[in-house]
Amino acid sequence: MEFVFECGWCGGDNFFVGRQVGFWVDKWEVPAEWDCRFCDGLNYTPDPPWTEA
Repeated sequence: MEFVFECGWCGGDNFFVGRQVGFWVDKWEVPAEWDCRFCDGLNYTPDPPWTEA
């Protein structure tokens, strides 16, 4: 499943494909921290629920 996170620095939308964890259909793993693809600013993934892309 793909999720979208907004950069806290520039407001750009960054997309990540979540990896399903275990056999639960509603548990996903995404990077805990990531660099924005627009401004290269360091961001941290917020707590779920996340916005699906």
